[in-house]
Amino acid sequence: MRQYLANIYLGVYTALVGMRITFKQLLQPSVTHQYPYEHSFEKKKNVRDIPKGYRGKLDNRIEDCIGCRKCEIICPVDCITMTTRKLPKGERLWDSMSVVHLKDRTEIVGNIEGDEKLVPDTTITIKTRDERTVSLSSEEVDRIVERKPVIFYLDQFDIDMSLCMYCGLCTEVCPTECLTMIDNLKDGIAYSTFDRTDLIYLFAAPEMYDQQTEASDEAEAAD
Repeated sequence: MRQYLANIYLGVYTALVGMRITFKQLLQPSVTHQYPYEHSFEKKKNVRDIPKGYRGKLDNRIEDCIGCRKCEIICPVDCITMTTRKLPKGERLWDSMSVVHLKDRTEIVGNIEGDEKLVPDTTITIKTRDERTVSLSSEEVDRIVERKPVIFYLDQFDIDMSLCMYCGLCTEVCPTECLTMIDNLKDGIAYSTFDRTDLIYLFAAPEMYDQQTEASDEAEAAD
């Protein structure tokens, strides 16, 4: 009999505890968001920062892509499609930018003035993509990805994110580290859509080669 009454007491007590939590939350502001129509939650303080190294949407800094096809080859689900044309032997379009990895796990993309080798007790000056000049002590730098020549025209560079399995293998083999996975709210990690074809991202930019060709023609004419 005593056990029977104890069970009744325990059942009533746990129900009241649960209701207390329910009523407490009932008075709190709503935290439900009508995603993907609402993105305001990204600006609220109750959203934690995305950890460094989060495997989000693939993004390609196409002007630094050298067309080596390593990402396309290693992809286990064939979500990357690339079409290239090689320049005549001995010609190059430009050099990719360096990626400077700092010890605080941040990166700076730009051109290093002087030697790209990491020398202790020196100062490294970097001209970034947005034309800023940054000076760093070599003690702040972890490693440097050196510039590489661009000798291919990229006619096509497509990534189908509906197939991507987020393994990150393609970013690991990229020699210029131009292929990355977005890991911050600023650049956007949400890319939901009602049409799967909208998940095919086209990165090829033929216009940048046209400008380079025109510049080369003008230089040759001047000579």
